[in-house]
Amino acid sequence: MTDSGRAEVDIRTAVLDDEVVRVHVAGEVDLLTVPSLAEALAAAGRLRPRRIEVDLSAVDFLSVSGAAELALTAARIPVQVGPASHASRVALAAAGLDHLLA
Repeated sequence: MTDSGRAEVDIRTAVLDDEVVRVHVAGEVDLLTVPSLAEALAAAGRLRPRRIEVDLSAVDFLSVSGAAELALTAARIPVQVGPASHASRVALAAAGLDHLLA
């Protein structure tokens, strides 16, 4: 969190090839920042890749709403999460989404 108490997230998207888009997420994914994740995943999906790879290695906190957004995206297009921080792995496992982990 910043000094103002607001969570921050940094999301960067890269097209690896015609079939894979990687979304790198850093910071905290919570109720306030999940809309940014949702938009990044939607934009990646509009590129019509075979798979979206989501790098959560720099995520300090992944909320239930963040995990739910990954699940919603995975229902439309294959999603592979990895690498993932310990916090992300725990949250995904608790949400029953550990099958998304690479």
